[in-house]
Amino acid sequence: MRPSYFAPFLSLLASAGMCLAAADPAASVLNAIKQLPRGEAKKIALIEAREGTPYPERWYILVNDPKDENGVHEYVVANGEVVASRNVSQFAESLKPTDVFGNSGLKIDTDKLATLATQYAEANSVTIAKLNYVLKKEGAEAIPLWNITCLDEAGREIGHIVVSAGKGNVISHDGFTAEPGAAPATLETTNNSDPGDRSRLRKPVARQSTPQQQQEKKDVFGKIGNSLSKFFTGH
Repeated sequence: MRPSYFAPFLSLLASAGMCLAAADPAASVLNAIKQLPRGEAKKIALIEAREGTPYPERWYILVNDPKDENGVHEYVVANGEVVASRNVSQFAESLKPTDVFGNSGLKIDTDKLATLATQYAEANSVTIAKLNYVLKKEGAEAIPLWNITCLDEAGREIGHIVVSAGKGNVISHDGFTAEPGAAPATLETTNNSDPGDRSRLRKPVARQSTPQQQQEKKDVFGKIGNSLSKFFTGH
């Protein structure tokens, strides 16, 4: 694995109090949803965005349109406004009423998703260059889930995180074996096991830190949302 840039970056922020250029909040997904025509937000069935750094240039928001044969209507939002509205999409050939999740339960915005991705990248000593976002649900009774694909500079996937769109619970983190704030798993044997059998894993234990360290960590990650954009691009 390539060494991570996150650790020295966080140290620099903590020691120097540096605050880089803030990402444009108009590029967030929750703000993009606000740009939809009245009544359309409650019909959202799919949201996609590619190559965010961490904010993408465009959000593709698909709603279920009962007047369309395939049930698809796509809005493209960029720079805080709808720049395209059409009954065709590269992301879905058809949409059904059961695909709809609407906007009422969507609480997790782009900055929180990007911060979570950086925490997993740091824990696994890798560097994220871009993020792909997908929000959808699987099944009529399912909750909507964010799928965040983390890419390196060559566009290769280095990790995939699934997060609930309402509470931000991490459902899975494929490609990231270590969790933020958790010690690596260690092998152990028990008195009742074969000494030659070392296949049992000790569960990760959260690292303990002093109150001062906890506050410093809180302060640092509080700044990440305002510094991610410039950090991802490297400018």
